[in-house]
Amino acid sequence: METPKKTYSKQGGRPKVGIGRIRKYVVSTRLSPERKLRFSALCREAGQPSAEVLRQLIDRGTVRARITREQLDFMAQLKGVARNLNQLTRLANAKGLTAVRVRHAAIVTAIEKLLKQICDDR
Repeated sequence: METPKKTYSKQGGRPKVGIGRIRKYVVSTRLSPERKLRFSALCREAGQPSAEVLRQLIDRGTVRARITREQLDFMAQLKGVARNLNQLTRLANAKGLTAVRVRHAAIVTAIEKLLKQICDDR
């Protein structure tokens, strides 16, 4: 008696894109030179291609720029300061708050300064 061979209809690969995510409509438009310059500047500031900028404008009404290298550096500094704050909090719980109060205030000030720089860049 022979065992039937299993047949597979799909052998792997990229899954199909859902119907709601298919980009099948193309929109073209004509722009005046001034609007074209404004649109190009917006794309350049955002660091994204023109199609993605248009999608964001339609979805949100605004365009968010990509995170810059400088902002990533600020976030890395913030992460390091937050680690120090966590260590001081553990120390304060173990030994008492009075021993850590001065260092704690300095770190909180540094965190506030970094957050302000990141928010100003956005």
